[in-house]
Amino acid sequence: MHLKRYTLASLLLMAIVGWYVYQAISPADYTLTILGEKITLPLAVWVVVPMALLFLASFFHMLYYGYKAYRRRRKVTNDIEKLADALYWDILKSPKKHNYADPRIRPVGVVLDAGCDDFTKVDKKACHEKVRDAIDIVTAIKHGEVLETEKLKLDKSNPYAVQNGLNMLKHEPQRAEEVLRRMPYYDKRVIKEALKIFAEEASPQQLDRYIEQIDRDVLMHIVDTMEKREEKNRIPLDMLGRVLTTQVQLDECDYMILSKKLVKHYTPHELLAFFEKLAGKDEKAFKAYLFTLIEFEMLDKANELMQDTQRGEYLDFKAYLDLRKAGKHYPIDLLLTRC
Repeated sequence: MHLKRYTLASLLLMAIVGWYVYQAISPADYTLTILGEKITLPLAVWVVVPMALLFLASFFHMLYYGYKAYRRRRKVTNDIEKLADALYWDILKSPKKHNYADPRIRPVGVVLDAGCDDFTKVDKKACHEKVRDAIDIVTAIKHGEVLETEKLKLDKSNPYAVQNGLNMLKHEPQRAEEVLRRMPYYDKRVIKEALKIFAEEASPQQLDRYIEQIDRDVLMHIVDTMEKREEKNRIPLDMLGRVLTTQVQLDECDYMILSKKLVKHYTPHELLAFFEKLAGKDEKAFKAYLFTLIEFEMLDKANELMQDTQRGEYLDFKAYLDLRKAGKHYPIDLLLTRC
């Protein structure tokens, strides 16, 4: 508060006023009776005395409130240090309690002291109103409720925005295509779930609009839910082939599992032609082609293909075919045991 400057300025002002009264107005004395006592002083002094008393009063007033402001700032500074320490322990997932002196900081600190992962331990009555609103939003989303979070302007990859989108799809699956039409506004996890839901009943023509979004998980989900489709809406194998040859990379096991899933939905002719074509483009699909041949009991064709392979290749298939030659019928799923 610059008390030194205030003191110097006040003394200088009193000196100037006293000098001016003494020199310009009157150097005479003036007698004043105070409590029965007569006090005689120059007129200039009597003018300066009230100024001096006002100066002392204002000086101690500023000194007192300056000290109070200093104590308040110290409390805030100490509480800020405690907030930093609380955040430190919260990041380390080991929250600790702190005593906050400032009533404005305490409603925020109590949340950090309880930890920002589990808000059930937080006394919401002691929280700042804005913090309490945030806790209510997070708690509702974690419990599966759907909130209008657009007004919050959360980033689409924010975990709560993602969970809210998933909650919405769970409660309102009919909005799946709405999500797909507005893909720039949603995280890829929400888009993926929407595509799974949409793909369960969408016609091949509708699904083709979003074919570039299909990955391995979505592809397998489409195949797993194929029985929900009517015959007229069955996904053409050439569409699946287009996905597999342009954007989805499968390993040998994935191809074999895919064959196992598709067997009950397509004719032997369709499925064998499909995997033969895939094997010509991707060597990893060769086992699935063999698997399909065995599934449809085309053992001669499978044995013929085995003769063109190296001695140490496809030993599991060769062993299985040898057992079949010997008249032993083992379930074909034995070939999937390593998957």
